[in-house]
Amino acid sequence: MRALLAILLCLLMMSPGCVAPDDDRMILATTTSMRDSGLLEVLLPAFTNATGHDVDVVAVGTGAALNLGRSGDADVLIVHAPEAESSFLEEGHGLNRTVFAWNTFVLLTPEPMNGSLFDVLDAVVAEERCFVSRGDASGTHMKEQTLWQAWADSGRGTLVEDRSGVHPEGEWYLSIGQGMGAAITMADEKRCVTLSDLGTALFREETVDLSLQRFEDEVMINPYSIIPLDGPHAEEADALRSFLLTEGVALIEAHTVSGEPMFTPGQP
Repeated sequence: MRALLAILLCLLMMSPGCVAPDDDRMILATTTSMRDSGLLEVLLPAFTNATGHDVDVVAVGTGAALNLGRSGDADVLIVHAPEAESSFLEEGHGLNRTVFAWNTFVLLTPEPMNGSLFDVLDAVVAEERCFVSRGDASGTHMKEQTLWQAWADSGRGTLVEDRSGVHPEGEWYLSIGQGMGAAITMADEKRCVTLSDLGTALFREETVDLSLQRFEDEVMINPYSIIPLDGPHAEEADALRSFLLTEGVALIEAHTVSGEPMFTPGQP
């Protein structure tokens, strides 16, 4: 049953990161940002080679990945929304939660924009610049809402709340309900601003004409956690967790684009 559900999900998401799962293989539910960063293409073959354990990947938003964990349709999760992850564990799901790598969130803009993080958000709203939101309950979408809420709490503006989450009001705000790769592609084509994790932004840097805007605000830190689940592949799931904390460290450090690391191993 769980294999059928995962296959149907892959078909509905039209995701190139999805494969048809096998009940004899461990299912990793993870984020489209992790898939689109290219890191899994490095880590998972090395894990299989070291342990003999095969892994099937279902790449969705963090919210959907957590739901697959709740329903028993995944064996292990790699996600990046700490508050949602904590709630997941408090509900009695998951064996443990370990942050194994981190990077930062960045803004991608059609041209460089000067000033602080909130200055840039001010300009987006005041000038009604096209803004592409993933709108998919992913970790990135959750972070985007956190940014807008912090912006509003600082007295910069007002927000509305609807099925796209918390955000400023205006037709310039586009909620697409798709993954990180699709959001970046749309932002590039329509000359919009979007929020991205650094890994995917670097991976796509040479394929899009967008300026990567970095900020040192603590709110922009982006930790990735692995959560093994209790089930038929709990032993293999814990082996993946152990791998990421040992042999995987060097692979994470070595995963670069144009000489720049995409992730830092360990906790921020």
